[in-house]
Amino acid sequence: MIKGPRVLALTGEEDGCTLWRVWQPYAELARQGYAAWWRDKDDPQLATAEWAYLAATRLEAIVLPRLSWADHQAARTFVRTMHQSGLAVIYDVDDDLLSPQIEARLHATTQRTKSFEQLEQDRRDRLVAIRLCDGVTTSSEYLAEVIRHYVEVPVIVVPNAIDVRWFRRVLRSAPRAVPPLSIGWAGGSRFVADLEPIAEAWQHVARQRPDINFVVQGFLTPELTQAVPADRLYVLPWMRAADYPLGLQNVDIACCTVAATHFNRCKTPIKLWEFTLAGAVSVVSPTLYGPVASSGTDALVAETAADWEAALLRLIDDAALRRRLWRAQRWRVVCEHALAHHAHEWPRAWSTILEAFRLQQAA
Repeated sequence: MIKGPRVLALTGEEDGCTLWRVWQPYAELARQGYAAWWRDKDDPQLATAEWAYLAATRLEAIVLPRLSWADHQAARTFVRTMHQSGLAVIYDVDDDLLSPQIEARLHATTQRTKSFEQLEQDRRDRLVAIRLCDGVTTSSEYLAEVIRHYVEVPVIVVPNAIDVRWFRRVLRSAPRAVPPLSIGWAGGSRFVADLEPIAEAWQHVARQRPDINFVVQGFLTPELTQAVPADRLYVLPWMRAADYPLGLQNVDIACCTVAATHFNRCKTPIKLWEFTLAGAVSVVSPTLYGPVASSGTDALVAETAADWEAALLRLIDDAALRRRLWRAQRWRVVCEHALAHHAHEWPRAWSTILEAFRLQQAA
């Protein structure tokens, strides 16, 4: 028997956000007997009469993960068509892509080829899309409060959670490319402020511990790659969302760092969970990671470059401490943040939004 609302997500880019907010939770929901599916938004079958019939008779809601339309009339037509078929439309977003300051961040990081005018138009397109929807799901209460400034529909928090089974399956029997002992960072394009403290710390640690290797996976920031000797730096390329844990296993001591900014406070501490399942002990920034890490118990917390240097040296020199902190954080991740324990929060959120949608439709 199928449980929960019958929901279809229309996905766009095949990136980490889609992995965390659609592919993994929906697959886990299906495993648990819930009715959650996804299709690529450009799938030609979605334009057929058959799909329109199936949507109207078998679905209760459409989820739009970060999607928007440049043609606002097309957006209104799509939502109106869904409503006429009795379907609610739910938006999902796990970053602050709505506030005006997002333009400067995107221009400096992931969308450097776009002008500020284009980025502002993209933001307005997202605002149009989210305001047409009947509810919003998001990843943290901090981000939910931001979103509530822009919409008057239910905004429900469904925290990110890590698919422990999948993560372990990807890593099973996979060879390691970097010899121990290594310090590493992984992630996408970042502001320099996020990386300056660890870049300075890496430079000092490299001089004091000539047998330590360094790993950078993903975004190649000169702040990190130029901080250490080239013959001790291992640069790992971008990997598909289905494979990226293979790179993380090359790190023994992970650096999970973000600057104390609004955008970073809207994010979730998934990098700590990923590195932990990949076998690394972590040093983390208090911003974002403070609530899920206890310094000296399951990680070390550092803020200034001097803090980072001291924490890294401490872990390099104390293998027993590395093992103790890692085991404690691994227990915390598996018990508190595993997707299998949290997947039910998705259909619960959808049900709340559907109830509000139906009451409004009946009014």
